[in-house]
Amino acid sequence: MARPRGDLGAEGPRDGDRRPGAHDTRARIDVGVAGGSTLREFERRQRTREERIRQRWGRLGGLVFALTSDPSTTRAWQRGSIGESKLAAALGKVDREDVIVLHDRRVPRTRGNIDHLVVSPSGVYVVDAKRYAGGVRVREMSSPFRPSDRRLFVGRRDCSKVAGAMTWQVDAVKAALGDREGILITPVLCFIDAEWPLLGASDEFEGVRIHSPRSLRKLITQSGPLTAADVVEIAVVLSHALPANAPRLPRDSVDA
Repeated sequence: MARPRGDLGAEGPRDGDRRPGAHDTRARIDVGVAGGSTLREFERRQRTREERIRQRWGRLGGLVFALTSDPSTTRAWQRGSIGESKLAAALGKVDREDVIVLHDRRVPRTRGNIDHLVVSPSGVYVVDAKRYAGGVRVREMSSPFRPSDRRLFVGRRDCSKVAGAMTWQVDAVKAALGDREGILITPVLCFIDAEWPLLGASDEFEGVRIHSPRSLRKLITQSGPLTAADVVEIAVVLSHALPANAPRLPRDSVDA
């Protein structure tokens, strides 16, 4: 594998960076807050539903709101936020100088976000967290009309398109890194609270790695060509190019 260009190719100890200024560089990294934007979207939808109910029911609005449930589309945002937070807690158990995790990254000029970015000696991992219940398996759905039709399921949920949707996230990371060479970028779907078979579990689908939080920790701690100094420098670049999602301030506080 080719070495990254510029400072990313500098030699250094793999168990930490002892060069002057290393900690100052690390301080420039905004790691973000896992699940923050997802939780804010859930709360926004919940407030909108409450306002509509109060407008319709008047003084009974509070009671009606309390006795009714959020639609599934709203609950999905809450479920997603919990999943991202649980995965962040799992990744937080990796206490190494050469592994840096960035959470809830905003992709400029899009409405999308990247749940987690992990920078480690083996490269950059683009991680999409999904909190789905059920067994994870890859099934062959071939027929005379479709000789090859592999699909990814979690329980009864067909997640094949979820894997395909990670392409734009990988492209965003590639664009952020620019012409830096020798950095392997790996897309990962991490299923939270899912069930995994004891034997024969698939770890890949259509070029996307499939993992549980536990197996993801093993993946990101593999050895690789990047030094601890490389990891910090890459994390700084990604932190600035794909900034952490931050709550929007009310207009009056901005003008103050």
